[in-house]
Amino acid sequence: MTNILAIECSSAHASIALRAETPLSVSWVAERNHDAYLFPALQQALTSLGEDSLSLILVGAGPGSYGGVRVALAAAEGIALVRSSRVVALSSWLPLCAESGCSILSDAKRGEWTLRRASGEIEVLSTSAVRQLLDAGEGIRSVEREDTLRRAGLRGFVPEHVGLVPTAEALIDHWLSLSPTEQAGLSSVPAAPIYVRAPHITIPKRKPWEF
Repeated sequence: MTNILAIECSSAHASIALRAETPLSVSWVAERNHDAYLFPALQQALTSLGEDSLSLILVGAGPGSYGGVRVALAAAEGIALVRSSRVVALSSWLPLCAESGCSILSDAKRGEWTLRRASGEIEVLSTSAVRQLLDAGEGIRSVEREDTLRRAGLRGFVPEHVGLVPTAEALIDHWLSLSPTEQAGLSSVPAAPIYVRAPHITIPKRKPWEF
């Protein structure tokens, strides 16, 4: 059996999953402190695995929480060094739209929205642009709650298609559904976060040692 560990921390609803002889799944809710929950959960998974090999670590790369995705990738790389495992980053939203072929929407802040189309293309759109797509009947689902969308003036969602939650278990299921060629292609790409905008870097006005 191929043992697989998955880590999904791209949203407040985070989880890990171990697919092994003794499977394990742990989930939690955290806004900005995923590390407080992630490392105890990983310790539990590695203890359950024991000395058995760990072939692959899947990480949900976003879009989503900048800090959550980065701490997940850092933890995965650290475990991989010790366990001689591969690390593969997948879009956290892939399992949410793989079967339906829909687009996935989330709040990009600053009055804008992130839209991942079924083709994999990611766009940052204004509220009015998203409203136009909804009015045109485009199949869109969202990781945001219905009240969040309604407050932004985005109506017309099917209730079952909002508040979607990426999970570690779904990452594993999606990976196993891929062909060997698709898996090889994803494995060849360095594991990195999916940014919807270029990372914002603040340049200090003076160096810390300057007075």
